[in-house]
Amino acid sequence: MPIKTIFLDRDGVINEKAPKADYVKKWADFRWIAGSKKAIVLLKKHGFKIIVVSNQAGIARGMMTKDDLYEIHEKMIEEVKSLGGAIDAIYCCLHGWDENCECRKPKPGMIFQAQREFHIDLSKTFFIGDDIRDEEAGRAAGCRNGVR
Repeated sequence: MPIKTIFLDRDGVINEKAPKADYVKKWADFRWIAGSKKAIVLLKKHGFKIIVVSNQAGIARGMMTKDDLYEIHEKMIEEVKSLGGAIDAIYCCLHGWDENCECRKPKPGMIFQAQREFHIDLSKTFFIGDDIRDEEAGRAAGCRNGVR
């Protein structure tokens, strides 16, 4: 039986985006979008695997460290778990905008990595994002898209 999966972008879908040319660099900067935690909990309770797919060029730009990012994600996971939900995996592209990697959205590399690791049928999977790059990555991977 196929695994029901939802891919979520992070900044702008789960949490409020930082101002233009800035990043959510520390947990203290992280602000949940109203209802996003509850939505993740409800999706999980209805049997969905929750996978976050996020570009995080702030690391390549030297504005934050990998440890900063990991702390944000650990605390994000803990808060969702405390409400009875779960985030099953988080995939991040840490490359800069001009590095032409295969994982940075709008390329679908992170989605394909998750597909391989979790045996996901992408044609039955939704990608929820807030940006044209999310829509393009989802479409390139064969996902159903939902852009805020």
